[in-house]
Amino acid sequence: MLNIKAVILASGTGTRFNDWMPKQFVKLAGLPVLVHTLRVFHTCPRISGVVVVTQQEHIELVWEYVRHYGLGKVEKVVAGGETRQASSRIGLDCCGDETGHVLIHDAVRPFVTHRILEDLVTAVMEHGAVDTVIPSADTIVEVDAQGFISGIPDRSRLRRGQTPQAFDYGLIVDAHSRAHAEGITNSTDDCALVLRLGHKVYVVMGEEQNIKITYPLDLHIADKLFQLKTRTFGSEESVDFSTLKDRCFVVIGGTSGIGLTLVERLRGISSRVFPLSRSTTPAVDICDFASLEKNLNELWNEQGKIDFVINCSGDLIRKNVENMTVEEWDHIYSTNVTGNFLLSKAVIPLFKRQQGGNLIFVGSSSYTRGREGYAAYSSSKAALVNFCQALAEELSPWGIRINIVSPGRVNTPLRYRNFGQEDPNTLSSPEQVACEFIKALTVDTTGSVFEII
Repeated sequence: MLNIKAVILASGTGTRFNDWMPKQFVKLAGLPVLVHTLRVFHTCPRISGVVVVTQQEHIELVWEYVRHYGLGKVEKVVAGGETRQASSRIGLDCCGDETGHVLIHDAVRPFVTHRILEDLVTAVMEHGAVDTVIPSADTIVEVDAQGFISGIPDRSRLRRGQTPQAFDYGLIVDAHSRAHAEGITNSTDDCALVLRLGHKVYVVMGEEQNIKITYPLDLHIADKLFQLKTRTFGSEESVDFSTLKDRCFVVIGGTSGIGLTLVERLRGISSRVFPLSRSTTPAVDICDFASLEKNLNELWNEQGKIDFVINCSGDLIRKNVENMTVEEWDHIYSTNVTGNFLLSKAVIPLFKRQQGGNLIFVGSSSYTRGREGYAAYSSSKAALVNFCQALAEELSPWGIRINIVSPGRVNTPLRYRNFGQEDPNTLSSPEQVACEFIKALTVDTTGSVFEII
């Protein structure tokens, strides 16, 4: 196996962030920014090991993250230098002579993707030095010392640099050694040091969302990006469903629509699948805390453990605000928001007792934008996303995962009651959705919205 290391630069002091805590340790969508970044590298099969460069006083904190979040690819956590260049060189020196190639990445770019890492690794094998870039959407102007425009470069040839950057290990070590010998100590870009050797640097495309969190405003933007971030599954993706064998599933609303089909699919995997709804015996109402608590506790005592609780219950009333009654509005919010709160209240003590569990809500693709006639429904599903993300942050220390599966337009009785007969070719079938839904159950993440396409 090729020995490809990653150096994560997390030694910034956050002076521009104007906060007592460096930005790499600030929580974002329930987890420290650094943890989000490390998870991408940890889960990338091409990366064999990770070196984190941080401040001396934060070394033990980073090791605590590594232990708590199971980031086993982190091999070393070391103290950095006074400049980015110095920290980068320290990270390289700690990789080890057996390293073949290395990726250098800013800890405060948590939106880096596996696609970017894969493209970098493939390109560096051929070119030896690779940068991650995106096109410049703005015109760039050169300004002279007097404040006048001195030139306007051709925008079609300009790119904005991101990280990671990838290098042949010997090449980047040589570039740093040469720069140090020549008195260059404050370079902010590793590619610039390689270019000084006369070596060409290839580029691969980054992504607009691969932002660097530098200022407080960036954190607000990142929060919104995480809110809109989805995990998308396509039918071509294969998943090992054996990880779900013999698990215990409780499906609220499991007697109709997506819930019913999901129960049928799960029973092909596990013998312990229990649908609960107002039509089952005993009856369970998502808006009735007592019935939820009683029946979940009885199932837990009977089975010894509940691995997944899935809430498929929900409702839709398609009306403009002017025509909707207060009772109808309250009903939508009681079913789509408060019901999930009550279910969570009933489930949390059981999951804490067994030291883990998975709670999954069913959302809707309409949560991203309100439309005419959907004020109650869309806003309730948007509220559900925020509730999920907050709850995921609260329960992460107990190994409890909270996620949302968000299907699009599905051919269910609920949709039929609101839209009548539609062309089935324009709708997903409950069987398709259930199959993709189960894929989301196999993923080790929390606070995510899984979009089913």
